[in-house]
Parts: sequence; C-alpha cells; structure tokens
Amino acid sequence: MRLRACIPVALGITVGLTGLGCGDSTGPVNSVTRFFSTVTTLDESVSATLVRGNPPSAAGGPTVAVTPFTAINGGTSQVHLNASDSFTIVIVFVEGFPDYYRLDIPANAQALDLLLSMPQDLSGTGFDVVYSVAPSLMAMGPRTTIHTPIVAVGAGNVQVSVSWNAGSDVDLHLVEPGAGAEEIFYGHTTSGAGGTLDLDSNPGCAIDGIQNENITYAGQPLHGTYTVRVDYYASCGATQTDYVVTVRVKGQAVLTFTGTFTGAGDAGGAGSGTTITTFSY
Repeated sequence: MRLRACIPVALGITVGLTGLGCGDSTGPVNSVTRFFSTVTTLDESVSATLVRGNPPSAAGGPTVAVTPFTAINGGTSQVHLNASDSFTIVIVFVEGFPDYYRLDIPANAQALDLLLSMPQDLSGTGFDVVYSVAPSLMAMGPRTTIHTPIVAVGAGNVQVSVSWNAGSDVDLHLVEPGAGAEEIFYGHTTSGAGGTLDLDSNPGCAIDGIQNENITYAGQPLHGTYTVRVDYYASCGATQTDYVVTVRVKGQAVLTFTGTFTGAGDAGGAGSGTTITTFSY
C-alpha cells in the first residue's frame, strides 16, 4: 500500500502552490498541476519536485521513448521510459502550460517506470505530455511528446479506479459494506446504494485502448468497510499486464497499489479476482 502525500515545490526558482497534492484540486489552472497532481517512480520511493517556470532546453542528452496512456480524472497511470543512454534526471510537463515536474533518480538508469496521478477535477478531451531525460541539467535530451486522451468518469466521495498497460481485459470489483453486500463489477454495474461502474474497458477482448475502469458514487456512499478486487478476465494475447489501482476517499490520503498479471486469465464473474485492499468510509 502506498499513501500519497503533498509534493515539495523547489525553492529559489519557485513560488508556493496552494493545496498541491492534498485534495481534489491541485492548484492554478494555468499550470502542469491542472493535469498531474503527483509524478513518482513506480515504487513511489522518489517523488517529483514541482518547479515553477519553463523546463530546461535540450542540450545534446539522450533521447527517450515513452509508452502512451489514456487519462481519467482521479486515476493513476503507469508509463515506461526507455532512453538511448543512462540518465538521472526526468522532466515531465504539458505542452502549452507553465511549470514542470523534475525527478532526480539516485542511480543511473536507462529505463524507468513512472506513476502519473491525475486530479479528480481533470477536464478536457486530451493534452500533450512532454518528457525529457538527462545525466545532468546541462545535458538535457530532446523532448518526446505523447498525446494523452482524457475519458471523463465520476469522481465522488468514494472513487476506485484501475488502469493497465496492455491490450487485455482487466475487471474492477468493489464489494460494499454490510450484510447482503452488493458487488459492483461488469455483471452488476449499479448497486442499490448508487455505486456505479461507469467505465468498463476492453470487455471480452473488444479492445478500445482506454485501459481504465472506474467505480464511484453520485450520492452519499454507504458507511462501513469496502473490499477492492481486480480480476484478470482475459490476457487477449498479452504476455504481461501491469496494473495500478487508485482508491480515493474524501478526507483520506490517496492510496495506490501496483501489480502484474500473467497467464491467460480466468473469465471470472462475481467473487473473482485478487483482493487489493479494504478501506472504510
């Protein structure tokens, strides 16, 4: 389990940012924080620093290839960076918006996985994410731009989502609290309490490329303990699927969980899947 906290803002060349990383809204509209509330390494051992101003220009450093993803508001996505040479610095920003995130990696790397977290109030149809890597700030590599579509989902007091990085069928399950608890999943998309699976991606290997699922409540969720499960319904020919689960509960720290599926999948229905976590509301 990982608990996401506020991100530091670099001193000297930056100014303060109200509410960064601690709530549903992450700061000024005219900033990279409109799109990303946190940027970390996959194990979340290194968190990016938000730097005010324009990112450093390219100066002959390594090139970098980056996997694309589809963003949902309130979700988290994993991206893979593969560079032409080793680096210790990663820059992430959004084309047309000021400010950038900088990660300082403790050891040389030529490949790296990142977690990019989107705020619940993310809006629009898409944006262009720009990446650059370098062994030092004086040798930044050329910029790689990846267009990122946005799919709007519900983001209430309880929001649970999963994203994954392959053309496979992953299913999100949420078991509600109490006697006779209902299980929200693709076979029962809306509960009596108002919980709804409002995004179901790649169903039955009908690959749509969205690779996110989301469950939320339009009204007041039930009070009690919830169980989150993720099922590998079908690999759809993928050799491996990496997933990220995000749990958002109003007034609590955001939780993220990562894992990997292999094999063919189980075509599971109610009661299927790997238990990721429980949480209380």
